[in-house]
Amino acid sequence: MKTWEELNLIKSIKKRASDNVRDVILGIGDDTAVVNTPAHEKILYTVDSVVDGIHFLGDLNLWESAGKRALGAATSDIAAMGGTPLYAMLSLFLPHDFPLKHVNAFMKGFLQRLKEYRMSLIGGNITTMRGRFAADTVVIGKAHRGRFITRSGARNGDAVCMAGIPGEAMAGMDLLTSGKAGSYRALVKKYLEPAPMLKESIHIIREMSPSSLIDVSDGLLQDLKHIADESNVGIVLDLDNIPLTAGVRYTAGLMHKSPYDYVLTGGDDYVLVFTVPEKNYRAVVHGTTIYKIGRVTKTRGIRFYKDGKKMPLKFKKLGYTHT
Repeated sequence: MKTWEELNLIKSIKKRASDNVRDVILGIGDDTAVVNTPAHEKILYTVDSVVDGIHFLGDLNLWESAGKRALGAATSDIAAMGGTPLYAMLSLFLPHDFPLKHVNAFMKGFLQRLKEYRMSLIGGNITTMRGRFAADTVVIGKAHRGRFITRSGARNGDAVCMAGIPGEAMAGMDLLTSGKAGSYRALVKKYLEPAPMLKESIHIIREMSPSSLIDVSDGLLQDLKHIADESNVGIVLDLDNIPLTAGVRYTAGLMHKSPYDYVLTGGDDYVLVFTVPEKNYRAVVHGTTIYKIGRVTKTRGIRFYKDGKKMPLKFKKLGYTHT
């Protein structure tokens, strides 16, 4: 990309992002951004990457969806802490001779999500490189009323709960790449355009006071293992309480897989998994169904039960890897 092309692209992005400015003293175009932050707030920072061929499929020319994915996946980390997103910074790594129409489509999706989440794009970087398209997204947010929830607070006897249904995104990816989506295109959209559970996270914290919380980006088992490891506990899962949707069952049959391959080890769902003291459990929080899928134990490891009996399930991997 020539220098003048880069400068014009920056000007275009600055103009398109100008509607979403909040508490920004100095935004896109200078050496740094400057923002106002209320005193005594706890500020949350996270960064996430999307790479063509790993996190999305650029060959399908779904660049607007890729832009939505870039911000949605990064912002989900803020939801996983029970926070509110405020600002984003975006770095684009563009292959030589990369079509400008793809950049514009990516930015259209990114800025649409930015507006939906009431965030401001305050800076970033553009560079050319050898290889495939990639983007880094930094998201800055604040803890809700100064409180944030980590992975390390689960305690023996806590209920393991879930908001949202896992497995549908990876089922959607299989349907997309096989060209057999049929009547389950909603699953394909869940894979292409993940949406963070921002409002749900705050409601859960208000009404259930979780002891630990994480978003499911790499698979239910993988992310539950993060909670177990950080909290020095074990987890027992009741497979009867983990929903298997019609779309997941359909895809599993089509691909000759077990539906539990999707539900337990599929990634990119960005649903919320958390632990709460048993007395705090609520079946519904502000219209969101909360599934009680297991309990925390002193004995380390993750074990499975179905129909009241221990199930010796084994998987080649605990979750999705983005490599």
